Amino acid sequence: MTFRDILQLGKLLQLTLIAWLLSPRSWRKAALRTGWIGRSDHCWPVYDAILSQRYSKSEIAKISARRHSFTRELKLQILGLNGPWRSWRPNIRVNGEARLQKALESGRGIILWVLETSFSTLIVKMGLHAHGYQACQLSRPGHGFSSSSFGIRFLNPIWTRVENRFIAERILIVGENATASLATLRAKLADNRIVIITVAPLAHKFAEVPFFHGRLQLPTGPIRLAQTTGAALLPVFAFTTENGDFEVSIEEPLYAAGSPTSVEKIAAAFAKRLEPFVLAHPDQWTGWDWLAGRLRWD
Repeated sequence: MTFRDILQLGKLLQLTLIAWLLSPRSWRKAALRTGWIGRSDHCWPVYDAILSQRYSKSEIAKISARRHSFTRELKLQILGLNGPWRSWRPNIRVNGEARLQKALESGRGIILWVLETSFSTLIVKMGLHAHGYQACQLSRPGHGFSSSSFGIRFLNPIWTRVENRFIAERILIVGENATASLATLRAKLADNRIVIITVAPLAHKFAEVPFFHGRLQLPTGPIRLAQTTGAALLPVFAFTTENGDFEVSIEEPLYAAGSPTSVEKIAAAFAKRLEPFVLAHPDQWTGWDWLAGRLRWD
């Protein structure tokens, strides 16, 4: 256990106490008032580059504060669901279920390409489960609270055992070799199953596409998997509303199945849909943390 692991464990113990003592209705207020548990924001240069034409400095400061409070709120949800609030079921509205049904009728499976937002990792799974869907999640051992050896062994199971209640199966990529997990994904899609893949920076190949006034690198693995299997590739955006409810938006397919659309065009189509979401919900997109390393300015 490293010193960083000790600090992380201390923060989680504090958050666990808050999550267990307060009702879910109070988690958002508690997250806003516990900034001392959080960290400083290193994303200001990227905020300025993308948001400054729409938001003032003071508004961006509030966006930054809300972004980190939402991260703490998600942790409160995970920890609360591990304790006395196991039965908590938030109000989740799933938009675009007809698109999901239409894609399932094709019989070739569905890849839900989920944008990583403050609450997407849990809320998407809970929303689908509430509507009777049993999806499979592509994941890595570092998913959860920590990517350290200690965190992977002792802390992340606290996170994943909550999510696992709402999915059929977790398919793990262990190490750098994804051959086995890809074979499993192909088998699931061949059985007309739903597979969740999060848009994340951990990938081997990327496509560089226009994004605002720069160029963004997006992973190409889910696109190639959809093309080779014939599965529908549906973007998914999840966000919270002002009243504390949640929405999961299942978007139109990024391309027509079977069409000879290039990987770059499909990635560009996703980036185009991402732009208005980022401007509308900048406090909920978690991509700011890795954007600086994936963005090239024109």
